[in-house]
Amino acid sequence: MSALQLTTGWVSIVFPILGLLGLLWLIIGPVKHLKIAVPLALVGGGLLALGLKFLTENMLNLWGEPLRWRTYIFAALAIAALALVVPRMLKSRRWYTKLLAPLATLLVLLAVSLQINQVFGYFPTAGSLWGDNGVAIQSISSSDTAEKSTITKSTPLVKASSWRPPADMPKEGKVLKVKIPATVSQVHSGDSYIYLPPAYRTKTPANVPVLVLIHGNPGGAIDWQRGGIVAVMNSYAAAHKGLAPLVVMPDVTSGSSVSWPLCMDSPRAKGATFLSVDVPNYVRQTFGLGLAGGKQFAIGGFSYGGTCAMQLGVTAAKEYPIFLDFSGERGPYLKGGDPAIINDYFNGDAAAFAAVNPLDVLKTKKLESSKAIVLVGQDDPYRPQGEEVYRALKGAKAQVTLQTVAGGHSWDVWRPAMANNLPWLMHQFGVTG
Repeated sequence: MSALQLTTGWVSIVFPILGLLGLLWLIIGPVKHLKIAVPLALVGGGLLALGLKFLTENMLNLWGEPLRWRTYIFAALAIAALALVVPRMLKSRRWYTKLLAPLATLLVLLAVSLQINQVFGYFPTAGSLWGDNGVAIQSISSSDTAEKSTITKSTPLVKASSWRPPADMPKEGKVLKVKIPATVSQVHSGDSYIYLPPAYRTKTPANVPVLVLIHGNPGGAIDWQRGGIVAVMNSYAAAHKGLAPLVVMPDVTSGSSVSWPLCMDSPRAKGATFLSVDVPNYVRQTFGLGLAGGKQFAIGGFSYGGTCAMQLGVTAAKEYPIFLDFSGERGPYLKGGDPAIINDYFNGDAAAFAAVNPLDVLKTKKLESSKAIVLVGQDDPYRPQGEEVYRALKGAKAQVTLQTVAGGHSWDVWRPAMANNLPWLMHQFGVTG
C-alpha cells in the first residue's frame, strides 16, 4: 500500500475519471436543481476559492509565492461538490441513490486532491502521505561520528579512481534526524536531516564532499526525502563504489510559515549566516567533513530552495562555490515585491537590501570561480526569472549552465534534476575524473 504511486499509473487516471463522473452525478437532476442549486454551488465555490486565495496569499502570505490558478479551480470544484451533496440527497427518492451523493462527493474530493498533488508532485506515493518514504530515519549516535578523527584538514577529497571500499562498508546510506545549533545566527530551526553515504559509514570513512539541499515554501526539511533524494543517492553510490555526498537537509522555516528568514541576513533574522556559518560548522564538528573549507561544499534547492541556493551562491561564494538552482526565482520574494521586503525586513533601508539582493550584487561582483546549474521547466511560470538569473550569472563570469527540461513547477522536474546533475556535481568536486 505504501508503495502505491499517486502521480503516475492507474491511480492518476482512474480517480480523476471517477471524480468527474461523481461531479456530473451531483450536478444532474431536476430542472429546479439545475437552475438554483447548481449555479449557487458553482458560484459559491468560486467565490470561496477566491477568498481562500486572498487570505492565504495576500493577507497571510502562507505560500511565499502565488500558487497556480488551477489549484484554486480544483478547490472551487471541491467546495461546489460539498455544497451539492445535501440538495442532491434531498432530491433522491430511493435510499441507495441518497447514499450515492456522499460517495460521489468523496470521489470528487479524492480526485481534486490527486490533481492538486499532480501539480506539485509533493506526495509521490501513498506512504508519503503519512511520512513513510521507505527510509528508516534514525537519531544520531556516537557510532555515526566516532571515526571522524581519521579525516584531517589536509586530507584530500576522496578520488573514485583510487578508492577501495572497505569490507565493512554497508550497501546503502543512512538518514539521521538532527538539530543544527544556530550558534552564530541565533535563528530558530526545527528538525534537520542528514544522509550519510555508504563510503562514510566505515571504520575508515572516505572524505566525501558535502551537499546542502534546501526545501521549498510551503514545506520543510523532510521534503527532499519525500522527493526521493535517498534513493537517488543510494543509486549513485551503488554505481560508484559507495561514494556520494553527505547530504544536509536543514530546516529554514524559522519556525513559521508566515515570516521566513528568506535566506538572507537582515535586521529580522540571520538566515544567510545560519546556512553559510552554522550549518558548515556543524558538519565539520560533528562529521569531520568539509574541513578544507568551501571547496568541499555545494548548495542546491528547488523553488524557494533554488532561490535560496542561488542567493548563497552569490552572497557567500567562498562558502558555496558550487550551487544548483532548480526552478528558483530572481531573488527573495514577498507579496508586494521588493518594497515589501525593504519595509518588512530592512526597516525601509533600500541600500541594505540591495547589498544582499543577488541581482543587485551581481551588477558589480564577479564569480569566476563559481560553478552553477540553473534548471527551469519548459512550462514553469517562473522560467523567465530563472533565465534572468542565468544571464546575470553569465555576466558575472560564473561558470554556469542553463538547463531547460520538460515539465512545470513540480517534483516531476526536480526529482530527475538531482539524479541527472549528480555526476556533474561529483565531477566539479574532483571526486570523479
